[in-house]
Amino acid sequence: MCKSLTPYMLALGPIVMMAGFFTWPIGDDEFGQAALDSLKAADDNMLYFSGLLAATGILMIFGGLFLLSQDLMANSGKMERDMLLMSRIGFMFAFTVFYLFFAMSLEANWLVKEGDDHLTAEENNALALDVINLSNHIWYSLPIAWGTALLLLGVSAVRTVAPKEPMEWAYALPAVAGLGMITMLWHDNDAAFFFAMFCAMPIGVLMLTGHLKDTGADSD
Repeated sequence: MCKSLTPYMLALGPIVMMAGFFTWPIGDDEFGQAALDSLKAADDNMLYFSGLLAATGILMIFGGLFLLSQDLMANSGKMERDMLLMSRIGFMFAFTVFYLFFAMSLEANWLVKEGDDHLTAEENNALALDVINLSNHIWYSLPIAWGTALLLLGVSAVRTVAPKEPMEWAYALPAVAGLGMITMLWHDNDAAFFFAMFCAMPIGVLMLTGHLKDTGADSD
């Protein structure tokens, strides 16, 4: 059994996050009135449950990446430590974007179904639409923040570990996923998003199965 929490977060986080997104009752390709109609039709219990599930998965993914960067620092050089610290800025920003998205979705849901008593139904709907549009605009800042952070983490991890066995090249996956996320600035590629979500999962699984050293055990 691994001594640290890192591999469990890396291995299980993407699964929990994926379950949350699959049960999310609002389509990611719905905008304007279509988004408002989806909110009105969405069951509140399912919305809250899927939001909680996805938020927990996001916490596990970014928490695992944060812990991995912390663990790697124990055996890394000055340049690698600097890269790991810079990657944390991107991870914290991306984490904040995700939570803002869910918070704004819940706020829009409240405006559509209950709303402010001092506003008319039309004004509540207009305000809800503004909140949805704002959350979508913030969402588009995610590729550069998450992608750059993954790229920095992956490059630093490879330089720190200096892979000698094929399994150790799993540390390069975040760098590849980071490059894929950055390409989303030029074209909307959902595959890059899912790759970024699951890129560190092999590291966690290999640690749990004993094929990679538990980095957290070395940082005690």
